[in-house]
Amino acid sequence: MSRTQTIAKTSQNRIEKVFYVFAGLFVLCGARVAWMQTMSRASATTLSDAAFERAQLLPARRGQLLARDGTAMAVTIDEYTIAANPRGWSSAEKDKAVAVLAQTIGADATAMRAKLDEINKPNGTKNYYVKLAEHVEEEKAARLRKIMGPQDKETRKDRSARKKFWETLSVEASPRRHYPLGAFAPQLIGFTTNSGLGADGMEAAWQKTLGGENGEREALVDAQGRAVPGSVRVWKEPTDGRSIETTIDPKIQQAADETLTATWQKYKPNFCVAVVMKPDTGEIVAVSTAPNFDLNHRPKNMVDVATNRAFSYAYEPGSTWKIVTASASVENIPDWQSKSFFINGQAPAGNHIIHDWQFWSGRVQPGMKGLSEGIRDSSNVCMWHFAQLMPRHVIPDYARKFGIGTKPDLPGFNISPGYLPKSDPKTWSMAQWANFSFGQGMMITPLQLAKIGAVIANDGVMMKPMLVKQIRDSRGQVIKSFSPQVDHRVIQVNTAREVKKMLRRVVAEGTARKYIFIPGYAAVGKTGSAQKAVGKAGYAAGKFISSFVGFLPMDKPKYVIAVMADEPHGSHWGSEVCGPAFTNIAQEAVTAMNLEEGASAPAPDPNMMERPKAPEKH
Repeated sequence: MSRTQTIAKTSQNRIEKVFYVFAGLFVLCGARVAWMQTMSRASATTLSDAAFERAQLLPARRGQLLARDGTAMAVTIDEYTIAANPRGWSSAEKDKAVAVLAQTIGADATAMRAKLDEINKPNGTKNYYVKLAEHVEEEKAARLRKIMGPQDKETRKDRSARKKFWETLSVEASPRRHYPLGAFAPQLIGFTTNSGLGADGMEAAWQKTLGGENGEREALVDAQGRAVPGSVRVWKEPTDGRSIETTIDPKIQQAADETLTATWQKYKPNFCVAVVMKPDTGEIVAVSTAPNFDLNHRPKNMVDVATNRAFSYAYEPGSTWKIVTASASVENIPDWQSKSFFINGQAPAGNHIIHDWQFWSGRVQPGMKGLSEGIRDSSNVCMWHFAQLMPRHVIPDYARKFGIGTKPDLPGFNISPGYLPKSDPKTWSMAQWANFSFGQGMMITPLQLAKIGAVIANDGVMMKPMLVKQIRDSRGQVIKSFSPQVDHRVIQVNTAREVKKMLRRVVAEGTARKYIFIPGYAAVGKTGSAQKAVGKAGYAAGKFISSFVGFLPMDKPKYVIAVMADEPHGSHWGSEVCGPAFTNIAQEAVTAMNLEEGASAPAPDPNMMERPKAPEKH
């Protein structure tokens, strides 16, 4: 073989060897890629970045709760969680990071340093994620981000070192519910859980609307929680919650909150509540309970104070029930206006004797009384006499017409329907029949008491209770509005007006005259001072439930106000305990009425600008 042929043969051999080397490498790479694509996700990520593969919840921003004038009652504010990879820093770097964080966000340095030492999980596996601080305010988070970001006159080497150092830390958004007005209608507004779900009140009742729909992201993330490009496997955008404009009037609500707190402090009841409604629309403009609390600083006895007893607490109403008996009497006793009875403070009912508390106190004197005088003086005996002029089923039938035994239409709330005896009234004893006529043997809630007053104020028509006016999207655009709805007619127009005149006498002449006064406007109402029932054992000695329900102005009623106090001390009279509370709330309601209706609002009567003289005894 010639030299030329030898050289050619050698070159060919070299080329073939290089080809086979590259071909082998190509086959190995291809096999590796095929293996990575066909193996399970868990196996693939376990080799390298398993610690950083996370399915993250993308929380929807919760909608706002607004008062009727747009005042924010519940909002979502931005807070942040500071997290780190405890394996990303050396011991010296951890000390440096903790020092910066303590100075910047004010977190506990010792606690953060201990967290950074948790390089293994309790099960022994490597730990790549710890929370160093939670609920960090936007201002503090911004200061930290500024330190982590580009610095003035920073060299390329400094920038590289800074980015490498801080890539171990993440600043993660964690929205939190905030209540700007603090101790404002807390039992009505309710609150959310730590995970952001509505737990009580409107927050729970309207959870689906307020909460929106959370999103989800599943991907490999770096130490700062950022998705690695190309590694996102699941991505679902969150849908923000919608905001709700309620019927609550912030001025009237604040007046009710402050008034009930003063009542609770003075008379020391277990609790006291107030409900304010517009009788012609059913709009609830205030719901207050004392003692209350700041929703931003929940007390240890949260379970005790958070209950909205205005909706859920059922009790025997006592004398405020006489509104129902009077309504039934007007519509079912022919010539009721000509009927009168000699009332001396007691009367037999089978084997029992019923009494009028006012006679014991010396507030009224014996005499002939018709239905109107019986209401004015809150006479149990008078109600019993009129009840006997009707079939036994009549007053229970009217109780059902007034909504007792039926839950008010406010879905999502813990609401009591009240209670009516299930037995046939024909089987009742004389004592049970008598007691039912003046407010014992049934149970109602403060909300139902307000609705009873609203029926009289609204010429006999019951409106459905209304708490929400509008629903708005995240841009503030109205997407749904709610209008007042008639529930049903309870009594005739003339009946309501006759009972209204009786209730005016309660305030102008009777049991409430000393305590109810709104300059320029005629108010009407009914007092209640009921012995507290203790189940089958009867009634608790010395324990009462005091109440008052009324409305104003008399001719064109705009607001109904019901107030109730459970076991007050110092006095148990509904007029004395709850009457002043009604007056304080009503005065704010008048201001709201004039602001809302302007020149069309009922004008004050100049003859009613001065408080009347002390009440005379009857």
